[in-house]
Parts: sequence; structure tokens; C-alpha cells
Amino acid sequence: MPFINSEYNKLKMILLCAPEYVSIDSPINVIAEKFSKEGIDVDRACKEHYMLVEALKFYGINVLLAETDPRFPYEVNTRDLGVTTPKGIIFGRYLKPIRWGEHRLAEKTLRDNNIPVFAKLDRGMFEGGDFVYLDKSTAAVGIGIRTSMLGVEALKYLLYDTGIELIPVDFAEKFLHLDKIFNVVGEKVAVVCSEALPESFLSLLAEKKFNLIEITEKEVFENAGNIINIGDDIIISHNQAAGVNERLKALGFKIEVLEISELFKSGGGIRCMSFPL
Repeated sequence: MPFINSEYNKLKMILLCAPEYVSIDSPINVIAEKFSKEGIDVDRACKEHYMLVEALKFYGINVLLAETDPRFPYEVNTRDLGVTTPKGIIFGRYLKPIRWGEHRLAEKTLRDNNIPVFAKLDRGMFEGGDFVYLDKSTAAVGIGIRTSMLGVEALKYLLYDTGIELIPVDFAEKFLHLDKIFNVVGEKVAVVCSEALPESFLSLLAEKKFNLIEITEKEVFENAGNIINIGDDIIISHNQAAGVNERLKALGFKIEVLEISELFKSGGGIRCMSFPL
């Protein structure tokens, strides 16, 4: 059974989805809207995604690919499916109708690979980009535009016997998901946009003695903090996060830098495109 309660332990298996049907003709966030007139080069996006898959495989990670369907142009952003927990996978509930049904394709791939789904939220809204583990017993859940307090309460109910405390974090809707403005990338290390986060949450991070790497609002929309730690202090990042990459290197992390600027036009970064199993 899947067991995850960390953003930085050794990653063994991950679910991705190739962007063969990616489109931003109907933008669902401010980043996709910015590029909607020029569109997205699907062939280039697929090549960039292939390099992400190969980078993960290079480090011994088993990469599963969800089935694709032209009805779901944002399926590449698999993180939003939900979250993997000590009880198994919990699927969320999407806000946007254009994404309704993605779970069924992902579930087929998971079932074919004997990966169990524990539950699917039946009320409220919750998307996986709003869930970030702080440590093995605490997780932050963003309350922006994609996740509701009702969704958080439903998630709390499903996790009541795990010992994991969920901390709601309010933020402005324009930032889309919590992992755009707050992302744990190592033990007690996080990338944050402090101006976008409530003071109470920043105080909690200080109490937990987090080392915070600051990014600006401009960097937020360049996905500078939307990266992943795959274990052994190895981080999969990209070239639009140059400042963050250098600061992480100074802390002793190994950084693998990918070129995925075309994929970013769909609104998501590397973390958005990856669903750890």
C-alpha cells in the first residue's frame, strides 16, 4: 500500500501524464490565460515531459503514466488528483468542470498496477496542489480558490486515525494553489512567498525552525518554487528557478535542472506535474 507522509524521503514510484492532448484554449488559471493567445506547442511540450520522465527514471524511480483523453487538456498536472497518505491514495474533487473525470483515467492506471485508492472526497473541494506535508505528523492545506474548508474537513475525517494534523492556510485566489507559494523541499527547508502567506502560518514555520528560501510574486508565476525533492537531497528543478537553485545548492542539495518552459504554459510546474505514489 502507498505510504507517504513526507515531501523529501526516497521516492520509489510516481504517476505522471503525458501532455499529448494539452491545450490552453480554455484557460483555467492566470498563467494559462497569459499564454492562451499564442497557444502551446504540443510537440515541444511532449519532448519536455519526456525529459522529466527520463530524469526520474535515471534515479531509479518507477514512473507510471496515466491514460490520456482529448477531453482533459490539463491532465498533465497530475498532482491535483489528490494526495497519497499512510492510508493510501485519497482523490480530491476538482473545482473546474473541464477536469471532472480525470480521476477515472488515473484510477485505471493505478488499478492496473495494483495501487489502491482509499477514498474519494464526496463533498467540498480539494485539489492536491493545496496539500504540503510539513513533517510526518503535520500537513498544510491551502484555502485559496481550488480547495474549500468543507473539503479540508472531509479530508480531516478520512485521516482522523493517522495522527496527521491538517493546518488550513488562507491565501489570495490569484496564487491558484498553495504549492505555488509554499513548498517543502527538504527537512526543515521550504520555498516561500512570505507576502502571500498569513502571518500565523509564517510564525508556525518559525516555531518549527524552518529554513525559508524566499521568492517574489513574480517568481511565483514563473513556478520558481514548484519543484520536487526525490530523496537523498536530490531536487528536480528547472531553469526558470535559477535563484532558488543556487540557494539550494549552497545548502548542499543536488539540483537537476530541466527545460520545461513550454509545459509551464498550462499553468503548472514540476510539482504540479507529479503525483508521488
